[in-house]
Amino acid sequence: MKGKAWDKILLLVAGLATIAGSVVLSLKAQGFAERFVLQPGKANDELPETQKTISDIAKSLVDKEQKWANSNKGVAGTAVPLFVSIPLVEKEGTVINMIDPSSAPLRPPVPNSWLMEHNLDFLNAGVLGQDPDSDGFTSGAEFEAKTNPKDSQSHPPYASKLIFASRQQELYILKFAAKPDPERFQINRLPTAKWPQGKNMYLRVGETSEDGQFRVDSFEEKRARNAQGIEVDASEIKITFIPKNEPYSLVRGVDTQIPTYYAEMKFELDPQFQQYVKEGDTFNLVTDPDTKYRVVKVNENSVVITYQTGSEPEQTVEIPKK
Repeated sequence: MKGKAWDKILLLVAGLATIAGSVVLSLKAQGFAERFVLQPGKANDELPETQKTISDIAKSLVDKEQKWANSNKGVAGTAVPLFVSIPLVEKEGTVINMIDPSSAPLRPPVPNSWLMEHNLDFLNAGVLGQDPDSDGFTSGAEFEAKTNPKDSQSHPPYASKLIFASRQQELYILKFAAKPDPERFQINRLPTAKWPQGKNMYLRVGETSEDGQFRVDSFEEKRARNAQGIEVDASEIKITFIPKNEPYSLVRGVDTQIPTYYAEMKFELDPQFQQYVKEGDTFNLVTDPDTKYRVVKVNENSVVITYQTGSEPEQTVEIPKK
């Protein structure tokens, strides 16, 4: 019981102290307005002395008309434009201004303006051999073709990537053997790799051979002397070789070889492409399906082809053998 009495006494004392502190704070707050007084300010109209020299300089700069004048730093006689860096390249002791048309080309034969226009890495000695748009054509080739080296849809013709690898030959051999009657002619087809079976054909003028390879156009009876000076029958039959629409003459008793040439074609952009194309036939490229290519003439060391895309004019190019 005794311990509990002390607790009550302490709580009572603390409560009284709190009440007394609250009364004091309240009384002080009520008298704050009476004790708070603003002191009036003292006027000061004095100004510091001006620095006339500095003021005159500033005034002269404001009054004067300011004009930008290009400097001639870097290359003698060449103006340097405001806020633009001048690309200067030193090559073999000569400073080349890349934006000056009169400067020597850094990567001949390409002019500096073309390199700058297409934002190419002209500081790289191999810039003309690069392919920045990955279309298979170097920047040098794009310059020659007047195409955009930074646009994969703008490039030289794919025909420039065709390769003529070899010429293959297919023989068709005929012999005017006899004239068994006034209207018919005996013409023998001799065995070859393409036509291993020989064949005797009896045809009149205007008729086409059974294998569909030639047509008899005319006959002319002739006589001539051979190497021994003996007069022999040298009559001729004029025919048209249908696959190539070419004329040939068959002389009595003489083997006449009619070659058909094939071009072995490859394509640089597609290592899997390889075709043997006969003279007069057409072919296509998977990369360029809208263009029709045709082999016109297969020479021993070159091939002549034409190509045409849609309604564009047909182009002709001769490709040397590699």
